[in-house]
Amino acid sequence: KKILMTLRYLASQETICELSDRFGVSEHCFLKSKKQVIMAVIDTFFNKCIKWPDVADFPNIAREFDEMGAYNFPGVIGAIDGCHIPIEAPLQNASSYYNRKKFHSIILQGVCKNDLLFTDINVGWPGRVHDAKVLRNSNLWEAGFEKCAHGRYHILGDAAYPLKQWLLTPYRDNGHLNQQQRRYNLQLSSKRQVIERAFALLKGRFRRLKYLNIKKEMDMCQTVVCTCILHNICILQNDRLDDIINVDSDDEDGQGHVNVYPWLQNDAQGTLKRIQITNRM
Repeated sequence: KKILMTLRYLASQETICELSDRFGVSEHCFLKSKKQVIMAVIDTFFNKCIKWPDVADFPNIAREFDEMGAYNFPGVIGAIDGCHIPIEAPLQNASSYYNRKKFHSIILQGVCKNDLLFTDINVGWPGRVHDAKVLRNSNLWEAGFEKCAHGRYHILGDAAYPLKQWLLTPYRDNGHLNQQQRRYNLQLSSKRQVIERAFALLKGRFRRLKYLNIKKEMDMCQTVVCTCILHNICILQNDRLDDIINVDSDDEDGQGHVNVYPWLQNDAQGTLKRIQITNRM
């Protein structure tokens, strides 16, 4: 019953009063049970369900990415993006959580494979923070090169991210891109859309993420992490619900934000790798 109550909570926007009445328990009992189940899911399944793929699986993942859709793009093992989870305005530092889309939020940074399975997540940065700063302060930043087989493979991001050997981004469209560069951008965008579809499926299945009216930041983060774990479990059990996907990209033009941080500069290895791939297209 505790599990059913928690799943209903995560899958709906019903109030605690409505949910406790539905299951015939007190509000205190409902809140206590929900907390227990969420923590049990995280403690039991996080390391089992949200994990980076093995190097031995990279060739198959890259092949599946390459064969997905009408366009080709070699060496891809994942796509990265940030997703805003709407929240109630915090009592302290509310302005830090007020994002560029004019609502309060926390950020879910996710990396997923072509099957929409999350392989890395980072949750909790205030909505006002730049996507690249979230990446810069996540474990993926330091480990990305090694995680991508020392740059032999790569993940794809939009123009909000810095170009690295292990993280390929589009050319910024300054109106002077040549045909090959435009084609590179198109083919990258077609593969990167999987992370937007993963976020859309996550929010479609777990509608609590449409608006988190939770007071404590830690409880917000634990709720989001729990939904990401359950999302992966559903996919592993072939329960996809693709019909509910409605992509709502946080960066529909694909151009990202203004590059304003010195550590956002593209590195030489990433620039060379992008040119080499562009020339093969």
